[in-house]
Amino acid sequence: MNYSLVCRDVERDVIPMMRRYGLGPTVWSPLASGFLSGKYTRESLKDPDNRYSGFDLLPFNKKQRFALVEQMRPIAKRSVAQVALAWRLSKKAVTSIILGATKLHQLEDNLGAVRLKLTPEDMAALDEATTLPKVYPTWFIEQLVDGELQKALG
Repeated sequence: MNYSLVCRDVERDVIPMMRRYGLGPTVWSPLASGFLSGKYTRESLKDPDNRYSGFDLLPFNKKQRFALVEQMRPIAKRSVAQVALAWRLSKKAVTSIILGATKLHQLEDNLGAVRLKLTPEDMAALDEATTLPKVYPTWFIEQLVDGELQKALG
C-alpha cells in the first residue's frame, strides 16, 4: 500500500483494521515517487524531463507538501529522504517498505534512514504538518454540533 508523509489516508481505516487482525502493510513509494527526496522544487515541476510534469500518480497538494519538505530540511542529518523514511519506519504498524531507487547513491542514502532516530519533537512536528483532514460525516457533525452549541451559548 502507499503510505507516506504525503499519503496518510490509510490511517483512517486500513491501518486500524490491519492492527485488529495482527497484520502489517508492506509500503510502496514511501518517498511519494521521489517527491520526498527533496530534489524537486516548485520550479522543477514544470520541467518536462521530470516525472511530475506529465504523470502524477499520487495527487496531493504540492504547495502544502513543498512547505513540508522545507520543514524537513533542518531535521535532516544527510537528506530529506532519510527523514521521510525514518518517519515511515518509526510507525509500528509498518512491517516493511519497498524502496524504488534508480541509482546506487539513492539506495545508499535511503538505507541511511535506518540509523536516523527522529526525536519525539521531530515526530510530533511531522505528524502535525501532515494531519489528515476530517472526512464526511465527521466534519459535518462537528460543524453542526459546534453551530448548535454556539446558538445555545448565544
